Amino acid sequence: MLLYFIANKGKVVSKNAIAEHLWGDEMDMLDSFDFIYTHIKNLRKKLADITGKDFFTSIYGVGYKFI
Repeated sequence: MLLYFIANKGKVVSKNAIAEHLWGDEMDMLDSFDFIYTHIKNLRKKLADITGKDFFTSIYGVGYKFI
């Protein structure tokens, strides 16, 4: 997921696009995007521990932006 955000640096990435990238055709089987929220939270924490910065911006109702 981090590599996907790095490849799309500076762009707003929707939750649907993230799920489709990670799950592909099996995305239809997802009940919710809770796994995305969890992974973003963990990535934020790990990157903040290393650098002291938050590289993710939440765009309400759309998705996330990697700065």
